[in-house]
Amino acid sequence: MPGIFITGTDTDAGKTVATVLLTHGLRERGIEAVPYKPVQSGAEWKNGEWRAPDVDMYQLLPEMRGEKLHTYLFKKASSPHLAAEEEQAIIDEEAIIKEIRRRSAGKQLVLAEGAGGVFVPLNRKGSSVIDVMAEAALPVVIAARTGLGTINHTMLTIEALQKRSLPIAGLVFSSIVPGEKAMEQDNMRVIQEWSGLPVIGHIPFIEDIQQALQERGRRSEIVKNWAFDRLMEGIESGRNAFI
Repeated sequence: MPGIFITGTDTDAGKTVATVLLTHGLRERGIEAVPYKPVQSGAEWKNGEWRAPDVDMYQLLPEMRGEKLHTYLFKKASSPHLAAEEEQAIIDEEAIIKEIRRRSAGKQLVLAEGAGGVFVPLNRKGSSVIDVMAEAALPVVIAARTGLGTINHTMLTIEALQKRSLPIAGLVFSSIVPGEKAMEQDNMRVIQEWSGLPVIGHIPFIEDIQQALQERGRRSEIVKNWAFDRLMEGIESGRNAFI
């Protein structure tokens, strides 16, 4: 299947912003990339309906407006398994896999964004996001913070994915809060050296990131030096690993 799965090292690691920017950058390069959020908890009430906040971020891209880009939406801002239980719902993993396959069956390159980190539970039976990732068989992009603690979180995520033989196409780092630039640069350098994985890009700290993402020029400026060639190599290599 043509596509990638975007996972985070933890909650608020920059997955959604990375997904928006990867979609924008790929589409600028003539690739029909489309974001997809299988499971969203923490719905927001807007204009008389419950909205998926991550999908609303996707729809800052004009090409995505009006599209249904999620499968499950729950109100409680918690792990998906608990949010689903609150609404007496069940997350069907196979439905998610089928939707990923449907969306990537043609010329589209689907960018499936996970919920939190790889071991976020989907139900009480032991199924988590990494199980869906393994079944979907898509190369993975890891969204990671640049600040204190990120070396440990990121290396643990990499090790977990490698144990499942999931190919990793690269890393996207995000400066979520203002930080010490020298430390952030060293964190990114250590992770790259230890893992041997390519850094696709870095999202600098921006006070109002949502406002910035509304502007095509700002999006293009952020991703202008991103390694999209390395990303595409990683996607192709990852697809070959499953053949």
